[in-house]
Amino acid sequence: MEITENQGDHVCVVFVFQKTEQTEEVQLNAAQLTALLQAKQVWVERFSSNLQIENTVWAYGNNKITLQVYLK
Repeated sequence: MEITENQGDHVCVVFVFQKTEQTEEVQLNAAQLTALLQAKQVWVERFSSNLQIENTVWAYGNNKITLQVYLK
């Protein structure tokens, strides 16, 4: 499982492309994170594809916020 933590004004997000089990980790600011959460699909350069967001998972523990975005 890929997990990430918040760092100041940015949140680290892990995109998980389930078909190939590839992951891509990015740092997003508040505006970018808001846009991502309202999106239905995203372009991830590493995957060279425009993918639909299937599910998002948030977790909080040990003073860390984590977000995983599952793509199909």
